[in-house]
Amino acid sequence: MGNNKNNIWMRAVAFTAVFLLLCSMALVQDGRLFGWRPGVKASAGPQTVTAVAGGEIINTTVSGKDITGYGGPVPLEIYVSGGRIDSIRPLPNSETPGFFAEMVAGGLLQAWDGLTLEEAARLDVDAVSGATYSSRAVIGNVRAGVSAALDRKPAAQRSVATGAAGIAALVVLLVGAVLPLFVHSPRYRLVQQLANVGVLGFWAGTFVDYAMMLNFFANGVTMTLASLTALLLMVVALIYPLAGRGTHYCNWICPYGSLQELAGRLSRRKLKLSPTAVVWLDRTRQALWIVLIALLFAGWGASWVDYELFTAFIVRSASWVMIGVGVAFIVLSVFISRPFCRFVCPTGSLLKEI
Repeated sequence: MGNNKNNIWMRAVAFTAVFLLLCSMALVQDGRLFGWRPGVKASAGPQTVTAVAGGEIINTTVSGKDITGYGGPVPLEIYVSGGRIDSIRPLPNSETPGFFAEMVAGGLLQAWDGLTLEEAARLDVDAVSGATYSSRAVIGNVRAGVSAALDRKPAAQRSVATGAAGIAALVVLLVGAVLPLFVHSPRYRLVQQLANVGVLGFWAGTFVDYAMMLNFFANGVTMTLASLTALLLMVVALIYPLAGRGTHYCNWICPYGSLQELAGRLSRRKLKLSPTAVVWLDRTRQALWIVLIALLFAGWGASWVDYELFTAFIVRSASWVMIGVGVAFIVLSVFISRPFCRFVCPTGSLLKEI
């Protein structure tokens, strides 16, 4: 009984540490926590984002009013269609026409085309030589406008599928969160894993990773399907461990973990790793996790959160490198049990701390 109480307290301490770590990372990465931006008061200026058919227009006249070029403010209109930036157009300004035209000809206004708002917020763009002041003003206005638009949107709506895919994902999550607590059938486990891979992975692109967790902690919860899905993911990943089910998400819901285990069913012949090799591989995982967290807090190199291997499920937007590495680990899973989960996964490294 005494040991059980000690375990509960240890899990509570570990949960608190992980919770505070995620809060700190959200503040460092996004500058806000559950929708609250420390030290910033909400302004009641003109509308910054206007909804139009198929997208929205972001006007930086207010958000970028203190960002000046050579002759003064350089307001922009950022046109967003289908969740991605379609084009950026300058509004009337007092910049020197020749310098401003040189900047436009240099292609600066096209630097963000095709990016999501999240990608645009993290993109580093160089100024156009010969039009440095105007370039810096444009870059600053884009950042200000994108930030203002993102402040209006809960991250859960941007990182979790909606529509039919969102409903299917929520159903699979609910089943995976509840049924394994009572059902211990190998046949059910196989069905759940197939649903995880097909629905959560390839169809909905719904999973726990650092980008999703940081967005959740930065923006909080709203009463939407996507936000409730994100909340359920956080409950299973972070709250279940308090009840002694610290591996529930990884073992029963994670689509990439499920795909690795399914691949392992293809062969009974496994490579035997020596105990020493297992220890060193686990230490390498821990060292990688520490380095990645340090990069995030350092403020540079933090873009790795958008390139965790889970994103390979989103084939339409994943790079060939991510897809290739993802496939390589699946092939390796045929001979070694869940190698990515055990020896690499940065998200799993965090969840193992609880």
